Amino acid sequence: MTKSSNKQLKNRGQLNSSSINSLTSRRKFLQQASAAGAIAGSGYFLSSCSGDNGRSSNAEPLAVTPNEPQQDQAQSLGRRTPNADSIDDRVLVIVDLQGGNDGLSTVVPAGDPAYYDARPNLAVAEDEILALDDDVGLHPALTGLHQQGVITVEGVGSATGDLSHFAMTERWERGDADGQENYRSGFLGRLADTLDNGSPLVAASLSGDTPHLLNQKATSMSLGSLEDFWFLSPTDWSETLAYQLGLDLFATPGNDQGQRILKSFDELKALAADLADLEVEEPDWETPMLSQGGQLGQDLYLATDLIASQPGLRLVYVKTGDFDTHQNHLYRQEENLARVDAAVAGFCQRADDLGYGDQVLVATISEFGRRVAESDGGLDHGSASTMLLAGAVDDYRAGERPSLTDLDEDGNLKVTVSFDRYLATLAQEWLGIEAASVLPGNPEPLGLF
Repeated sequence: MTKSSNKQLKNRGQLNSSSINSLTSRRKFLQQASAAGAIAGSGYFLSSCSGDNGRSSNAEPLAVTPNEPQQDQAQSLGRRTPNADSIDDRVLVIVDLQGGNDGLSTVVPAGDPAYYDARPNLAVAEDEILALDDDVGLHPALTGLHQQGVITVEGVGSATGDLSHFAMTERWERGDADGQENYRSGFLGRLADTLDNGSPLVAASLSGDTPHLLNQKATSMSLGSLEDFWFLSPTDWSETLAYQLGLDLFATPGNDQGQRILKSFDELKALAADLADLEVEEPDWETPMLSQGGQLGQDLYLATDLIASQPGLRLVYVKTGDFDTHQNHLYRQEENLARVDAAVAGFCQRADDLGYGDQVLVATISEFGRRVAESDGGLDHGSASTMLLAGAVDDYRAGERPSLTDLDEDGNLKVTVSFDRYLATLAQEWLGIEAASVLPGNPEPLGLF
C-alpha cells in the first residue's frame, strides 16, 4: 500500500482500496486506540466504565480472562429462542437520537386539542403533518419514512426516570430501565455475545467507541471514521509495527488473554484486507442519503456495505445529535428529523437494492422526550418519547399514547411503555434472544413481530 497522509477522505462510505490508501490522522488514532484498549472492541479487551456516572470517556483497559469472568457474565451470555435458527440472518441497526428527541414533534397528536393548547408557538400545524390515521401523523420532515412505512412506539421511557442526560444515557446503554443493576456490559454487547457464532465481526459502531457494545467475547469494532481502518491495514509505519510487536510480546505461550487479543487483532486485519478488495461503486453524492443525511447518512451508507460484505454482522450502532432543543425548537427539530429521514430512508432503500432489505430493522432510541409545555421557543427535558422502527416493517402504531392533560409532577408525559419492553422486543422478537436472559427482570415484548 502507498501512503497518502495528507489526503482527506471525501466519502467515509466508499469501501475500496483507494479509500483505505488515503487514511489519515494516524498518530492521533493510535493514541486513542491505545487508551481505549484497541480499535476492535474484543470481548477480551474492553473499555471499562469510569467516573461516577459510568461513562467511558476516560476509559482504561479492562482485561477479561476465562478464569476471571465479569461479574455479570450470566447476563452477558443470553439464551436463544426456539425459532432463533430461522431468523439468524436478521440485522438490528440502532440509531441513537442524542439529546432527548421530542416524541410529540415526531409523531404529532394532531387530533388532540391539548397539544395545541400546550404549544401555541411550537406545535406542528395540523395541515402539514403526514397522517398515519385520524389521530396522529409524522412530522412533515419525515417524508421518506412515511412513504416507506414505519412502526411508531409511543410512550417509551422509564417510570423511574431521571432528567439527566448522563443518567438516562447510561440506563439505555446498559438496558437498565430502573437504574438498579450494576452492569459492566452494554445491552448491545450482551446481544453480540449471544449471537456470536465465531464470525470475525458480530457488531460494529460506526460512530466511535460506545458503552452500548461492551461485551465479553464477541468481536465488535468501533470506528470513528473510515480513517481508522489504517490501524488494521498493512503498512510500513513504525508506530503501527511497534504496537503489533507489543501485542506479540504480550501474547506469550500460556497467556490466554494475550493470545485471544492477538487472535482478534489478526482476524480484524484480515477483515480490513477483505474490505479493501471490495468493488464498490462511487456513491452518488446527490442522493438525499448523502446530500441531506449528513454524517448519519455517511455512517449508514458505510453500514450497508459492511452488512453486505460481512454476513456475520448482526448489530450496528450509529448516533446523531442536536436533539436537546431548549431553544429554537421548531427549526432545529425540522432540520434534525430531515437528516434522520434522509439517512434512514436511504439506508432502507439501499438495503433493498443490495438484496437484504427484508433482513434489517432500524430502531431509534433517545434518552428521554421533551416537556409538554413550551418555554421561550424551546422545550425542557421530559420523560416519555416516541421511537420509530423502519426497514422490514409495515405501518403500525404501537405502545400507548400518554395523556396530554394527566401529566406527572414535572409537567411531563407519564411513561406508558417501559423502555426495557422496547428493548425486549428488539432482542426476543427480532433477533431471537430471550429477553429475560439479557435484561433485568422479565420485561414483556410488545408483540410487534
